[in-house]
Amino acid sequence: MNGAGRPDPSQKAAEDRAGRSIQALVVVAAVFAASGAALGERGHLLEWGAVAVITAVPLVRVGWLSVRWSRQRDWRFVALALVLLALVAIGPVVALLQR
Repeated sequence: MNGAGRPDPSQKAAEDRAGRSIQALVVVAAVFAASGAALGERGHLLEWGAVAVITAVPLVRVGWLSVRWSRQRDWRFVALALVLLALVAIGPVVALLQR
């Protein structure tokens, strides 16, 4: 919404593109998972690919939103998005250091 209370057409178009992209990635993950399951022991890489896609989608969405928020100069939400992404990035590092 802009200051006058009307929806921003560019926001609607961006949301529509993001929605279609997420739907396509869900289909990709489903194909990976089904193919991996069908291949049995040889399909582990495809199954991990499905997990990677499902994990990456929300992270990419948060990154995309942080860019949109920075263009709108909404620094509070940009900071929160960056903190969230940093926490997600730190998790595997901490896990590796615990070995």
